[in-house]
Amino acid sequence: MSSDAILRFAEAGKTYPPQRTPLRQLWSHLRGHGRDSLGGYTALQSLSFDVFPGQSLGIVGLNGAGKSTLLQLAAGTLTPSHGQVRAGGRIAALLELGSGFNPEATGRENIYLYAATMGMSRPLVEQRLEDIVEFSGLRDALDMPVKTYSSGMQVRLAFSVATSVDPDILIVDEALSVGDGVFAKRSFDRVMQLRERGTALLLCSHALFHIDLFCERTLWLDRGTIRAFGPTSEVLPRYQEFLDGLNGGGEVAEPLAAAALPGVEAAQRPELARLVRAEVRLDGVAGKHLKGISQQSLLEVDVHLQVSQEEPQPRAALVISSETGKIIGSTFCDEGAVQAHDAQGNASIRFTLAQLPLNKGRYRVGIYLLSADGRFVYEWLDPYAHIDLQSASVHQGPWLMPGQWAPLPQDAAAG
Repeated sequence: MSSDAILRFAEAGKTYPPQRTPLRQLWSHLRGHGRDSLGGYTALQSLSFDVFPGQSLGIVGLNGAGKSTLLQLAAGTLTPSHGQVRAGGRIAALLELGSGFNPEATGRENIYLYAATMGMSRPLVEQRLEDIVEFSGLRDALDMPVKTYSSGMQVRLAFSVATSVDPDILIVDEALSVGDGVFAKRSFDRVMQLRERGTALLLCSHALFHIDLFCERTLWLDRGTIRAFGPTSEVLPRYQEFLDGLNGGGEVAEPLAAAALPGVEAAQRPELARLVRAEVRLDGVAGKHLKGISQQSLLEVDVHLQVSQEEPQPRAALVISSETGKIIGSTFCDEGAVQAHDAQGNASIRFTLAQLPLNKGRYRVGIYLLSADGRFVYEWLDPYAHIDLQSASVHQGPWLMPGQWAPLPQDAAAG
């Protein structure tokens, strides 16, 4: 490993041997082979890359691409079949959260056990115990056996311990959206703080906005090999284009309909900002399936929400996508545009777009609620509504380009 790298993969890969039945073992012995390698499965081909202190590396790819195997090799929970993986410093791995717990032991006892696996001494755990418990929000259940915990409670305890060890390397596998909304926001902020303090981050997520936000570099895995590796601004668009090409037959970039809008407003201010209800209208007609005319129809979207003490001025956003999920356009309300109009924190905001600049076709409208800095998505509904546009024009593509054609002056044309 170079003197500066904190994690190095040097031609490292993982192959699982075939399942060896007694008959296969006997046959191999009779043939004079001590080991039969036929039928093995290679989860990860030879990979080489370095991660340096303070760097953030995103890992993307379809299910079965080898992402989890790569993260387990980095965490040291798997050993490579060939090549080397070398890591320096303390590693905190959020892989299968809670998998290292003893279900018969209490939450308090598991804090010490789990922290010990990450290299924390007992005096250091005792020093940080109060912060761990406070962050987890499990004080009342701390002396109950972990087997009585829900999966969400186990996630919260594991996350609280793993991120309290001041890791040099933090490995996260789909763990930034776990738990309830309050804990998800706190866990998101905790990872952001660690990253800003110089912790190296390996993040695997199907939510590509997380990769885009956290990671300077991205590694795209495809069937155990590197399909692309480089700056996130270059790799992520290529991967998104690949997903779009699947036409809905593969994975989507992020979950759909992750929030549900109740029919009535809450009676008191919530802990976090939340969507209450929304309405999409095309030419004054409201609904979930709307019809209009390209370059003529008026789109209006009303978003009703509740702010919180922690997030008094969240931001609403609107996303228009194709039916396959490819984003065509988006818009965020200005900072400070959302203002509560009563003691319960209720607020409303409207987006208006006249002469809808989209070509004929079917589109979906998504509604998002984010933190004031735009980093954290509290709730989203995508798709919330669909719009079908008609047009007799010969224009191509979904977006209709503004601008004007005009003849050149004679002297310019001559040049």
